[in-house]
Amino acid sequence: MKKAPLLAVGLMATAILTGCATKADGERNDKLEGFNRTMFDFNYKVMDRYVLEPAAKGWRDYVPTPVTKGLSNVANNLDEPVSFVNRLLEGEPKKAFVHFNRFWINSTFGIGGLFDFASASKELQVYDQRSFGETLGTYGVDAGAYIVLPIYNATTPRQLTGAVVDAAYTYPFWNWVGGPWSLVKYGVQAVDKRSKTLDQTELLNQAQDPYVTFREAYYQNLEFKVNDGKVKEGSQKELSDDVLKEID
Repeated sequence: MKKAPLLAVGLMATAILTGCATKADGERNDKLEGFNRTMFDFNYKVMDRYVLEPAAKGWRDYVPTPVTKGLSNVANNLDEPVSFVNRLLEGEPKKAFVHFNRFWINSTFGIGGLFDFASASKELQVYDQRSFGETLGTYGVDAGAYIVLPIYNATTPRQLTGAVVDAAYTYPFWNWVGGPWSLVKYGVQAVDKRSKTLDQTELLNQAQDPYVTFREAYYQNLEFKVNDGKVKEGSQKELSDDVLKEID
């Protein structure tokens, strides 16, 4: 795989698409706020309330825990190769091979990822998977303007570019398996993540302006991920990482 040219293309594409996330005075640059608020209301008050939240409750309350855990493990295991490549592009071979080792161990001994045996070793535990969007962030590419898309939810030009590149990594595999099966993976991950935040929804409901609270927490979470869990002094996360992922 020609990793250097791929990274260069990603950097150039994002540089063209990305505007600064903040203005000169430090205020958030939210040029699409009117559109974003409309999409946020649709995602939060319609899609989440009537589709994702009921599905998450059924997943949590009626599907046996071994089944939900096993399916989410399989879905997450399929992200390990992407994280491996992105870590290599960052010049982090040690972290890359954590994902590599997790994948072969769980795929082999964990029966295709049903069991997360790799996490039994402290050295092979990971906070989250690594997307190309975070890789671009490590090279100083600004996240860019805030965008809320229907169903997809919050994103930025940098993260969208990363999602496209990540999809390109896995396209041959999903094309071989059958494209529609990839939707099952993402569906399992979305419902599983939402089920884990059902008891925390009130944190967002009680906010003075849920839209602004979610937006600022989203940017803080991006920074948190890019810096591998390290935040700038004085920076405080407004919502937990799980809450940030609750509306897909």
